[in-house]
Amino acid sequence: MNSCIPPRLADTQTRSPRFVAAFVVTALLFALGQFHRSSGSVLSSVITEQFGLKPEQIGFVIGIMFIAQAIGQIPSGILIDRYGTRKALTGMSLLAALGCVLVASANNWMVLMLGRAMIGFGFSAAMMGSFKLFSAWVPPREITTLTGRYMFFGLMGGLLATTPLTLMLDNFGWHSVFILFAAGTAVMACLIAVIVRNTPPIPLNGPSDPPESLLQVIRGIASVFRKRELWPILLAAPLLYTPGQILVGLWAMPYLADVHGLPALQRSYCLISMVAGMSLGPLTYGFIDHRSKARWRVITLGALLVAGAFLALAFVGQFHWILATALAALICGASTFFLLIISHAQMMFRPSYAGRVVSTIGVISLAGVFVVQSGSALILGLFPADGMTASPLGYRVLFVLMALASTLVALLCTRLRGND
Repeated sequence: MNSCIPPRLADTQTRSPRFVAAFVVTALLFALGQFHRSSGSVLSSVITEQFGLKPEQIGFVIGIMFIAQAIGQIPSGILIDRYGTRKALTGMSLLAALGCVLVASANNWMVLMLGRAMIGFGFSAAMMGSFKLFSAWVPPREITTLTGRYMFFGLMGGLLATTPLTLMLDNFGWHSVFILFAAGTAVMACLIAVIVRNTPPIPLNGPSDPPESLLQVIRGIASVFRKRELWPILLAAPLLYTPGQILVGLWAMPYLADVHGLPALQRSYCLISMVAGMSLGPLTYGFIDHRSKARWRVITLGALLVAGAFLALAFVGQFHWILATALAALICGASTFFLLIISHAQMMFRPSYAGRVVSTIGVISLAGVFVVQSGSALILGLFPADGMTASPLGYRVLFVLMALASTLVALLCTRLRGND
């Protein structure tokens, strides 16, 4: 895709106060969504005490957000492509705020699960809506760098789900905390409605195409599946988001308690390093990708690094909590190669398909998180231990299986070598 306006003018539009403000508010919205994705590890202990849940139930309650977010990917992609980022993000963010209110008012685990599902569905448009916005405002040569910055600032929202969330829960209770996040999400929705504009004053690629009909959008989604070059990505998609979410999103806190006996506050400090790794990963991959001539090699090496770190966590992580934390942080950072996969997939299609390409990969990836998190709960349930969520052997088995899954992703991504 070549810009139809001079590069200097395109750069001016990208640095305009309007776009900078839009970048900030969309990154903050993504940060809120990342908070909810990453809060499962801290919340798992709280809701277990509150509702007396078993590991299998914990996995389902935490994972329901991801299946809801997966279900929301396709309608969100259609809304973004049909009505634009501003309207889609505003409406979906208000739904997420309502989900936060429902969580805050929950008096049983079924209501809690419904609220988390609404939050997941509401935030399903956040990332793909931002990517659609960037494709309209930013010259192609800068998109990978800008999305790396976006992911960095957005993923920093996961830091809220570590020590700050632990302290807020201890001091105010989870009901009050989720009322606060409901208000914050509603404010973000209003800011997006006021600030964000779908296209710059002078479109980078000339006049926009007229909006497609619903039937045309559905046919466009079908065309995504028909593109054979995308099949390796679609096959790998169920495992793209799972490494970080298995740890930060669910089992890191229980693991550090069961295997290393750390108290809640110290565990939350360990979680900070994992989230920091997840935030620095996109910046690192963006830097490497900008200087690499073969993106598939970067993606494959990233997946193999994740696999090796999971094996190390399985067999030597029990020796010391610092070693275990460092390995978990490495996994979270290295696993963000999915940013490169999304960029690679978008380049296979014309810009008007940006939303549906990301949503198609997203629906499969997020459904994979739900399946793997629920499956991991069943696996750990096979290795019970008195006074623990699971035994050390259970965690070892889980981490070995995750290493095998990451190796499979690496093998699939070698099929991308002819598409750079």
